[in-house]
Amino acid sequence: MAVLVGAGCATGGPAAMNHFPPSAGSAPSANLVIISATYGSGTNFADVTERVNDLIHQPNVEFFSRPEWLHADPTPGWNKTPVIVYEFKGRRHIFSTGEGGRVCVDLLIQQTD
Repeated sequence: MAVLVGAGCATGGPAAMNHFPPSAGSAPSANLVIISATYGSGTNFADVTERVNDLIHQPNVEFFSRPEWLHADPTPGWNKTPVIVYEFKGRRHIFSTGEGGRVCVDLLIQQTD
């Protein structure tokens, strides 16, 4: 499993935290499909697929692997890891980062190179 932390993400600023539906044909997120996303540690994981999908398809948004962003805290007080399974241009990939790690479309696509 590859782990990427701190690579280039576009910073969206305060306006980027609002939800904007993706534009039809908008690149590059139009070619990215979130298959599943979990967040947790040990044997306690929460399904955060819907939340990650919503965040990742907002224009120029980056978010962080934290309970307040993912709306889940399956192991309070413990460090957690998101595991995101996604497809980009028809190929399946897995992304993971540590607690507080940055997540954005650019990181997911960069991992596919």
